[in-house]
Amino acid sequence: MTLKWIGTRTQEQGVFNPAGLGRAQGSVSVGSDLLARGSLMLEVSVRPQVHPINLLRFGALDPWPSGLTVCLEPDGTIRLMMRQGARHLATALKTTLGTDVQTAHITYTWDAPARSGRLCVYVPDHGRIWQTEVMSPFPLSTRDAQRIVTDTDGSMIDPSVGFVAIADAPCPLGPIPGLSGSSGVNTPDGPKTLRDIVPGDFVTTHGGRSVRVLWAGCATVPALGRFAPMTLRQPYMGLWDDLVTSRDQRVCLAGSEVEYLFGEERVSTAVRHLEVRNCAGPTRPTPQVMTYHQILLETHEIIVVNGALVESFDGSAVLNASKLTKWSVLADMAPELRPQRVGLAAPVLQGYEALTLTGATIG
Repeated sequence: MTLKWIGTRTQEQGVFNPAGLGRAQGSVSVGSDLLARGSLMLEVSVRPQVHPINLLRFGALDPWPSGLTVCLEPDGTIRLMMRQGARHLATALKTTLGTDVQTAHITYTWDAPARSGRLCVYVPDHGRIWQTEVMSPFPLSTRDAQRIVTDTDGSMIDPSVGFVAIADAPCPLGPIPGLSGSSGVNTPDGPKTLRDIVPGDFVTTHGGRSVRVLWAGCATVPALGRFAPMTLRQPYMGLWDDLVTSRDQRVCLAGSEVEYLFGEERVSTAVRHLEVRNCAGPTRPTPQVMTYHQILLETHEIIVVNGALVESFDGSAVLNASKLTKWSVLADMAPELRPQRVGLAAPVLQGYEALTLTGATIG
């Protein structure tokens, strides 16, 4: 099933194209036709609070009463409430959101013909994920989808919401790949374009070992928030060509300062924490959507991509709870191929820790 993102909204603007963002405006009508399958995603920066917050609230009376609200309760419960005519739907998902400052992706996916839906919350910084089934989910009409992202009178978003995005098919839930498909990955036969890697291939790790690829895949996401592309610039980090990644893709830091402060030969950190350095910055011009690729190996490893050291795909959030795998980017991976040992290739630094390493080399 091909997925197209058809609308996005930020605090500054809303964009809607039923033919697909990044494509020419097609002849697809905007009306009461239902999106039988779809996704609604919010990226939210949450912090402890004592009152419920309507992250997204939409309501309309024409041509019939309809509405959608995503609410965050003080105890971390996410509530999805929808109305279509005389019908109402309410789903609650218990989480620990709001216990500290963190960024979360809140996603509602639906497949109305299959009478199947999911409500998911994923915290990428900590790999925490919560999901629940939505029974007999309500689809959105194309008119309501357009209103949610463009009608600032009938649809309101809280200041904590970085973006809202709508797709015409269920999107994968949980961790998302974070490397450009044109990147070159070291293999025993030399660099190979990431999008050409297939399961069963071997890649060369930073330590020189050949490790088998268990899964190779991609996901298309709105180029906003944590999904906004960043460019790591050559010749920093040993790069022989610029490398485009998502803001959450992790790269490796090394040097005497790393060993002194953390007692480790090498640590990793998200690319977004390097924006204060000359080696990384936002990709310009920024497309409306990005397709990111990654590879899952037999063990979580540091691989060499365009000459830089980056982490292979970290699927631990769903691999540690295998019942969630079927809703993730790893859904097409045979259960017998899933890695038996899930762990980190290097200790992960958070933002405040990464900023202390102003003198560290990267590599």
